[in-house]
Amino acid sequence: MLYQIGIILIIIFAAIIVSKRLNQNNDLIYEDEMEEDELKKLDDEIN
Repeated sequence: MLYQIGIILIIIFAAIIVSKRLNQNNDLIYEDEMEEDELKKLDDEIN
């Protein structure tokens, strides 16, 4: 019984770690928040 509870706790702990790592990559920067020179630099890199 303790063995099963331990495995469940390990799985829950691993799921929490994975979900935190996935949520950290949501730092998006929109064009409205960028300065003119940053936008021009990106345009030059694309073209």
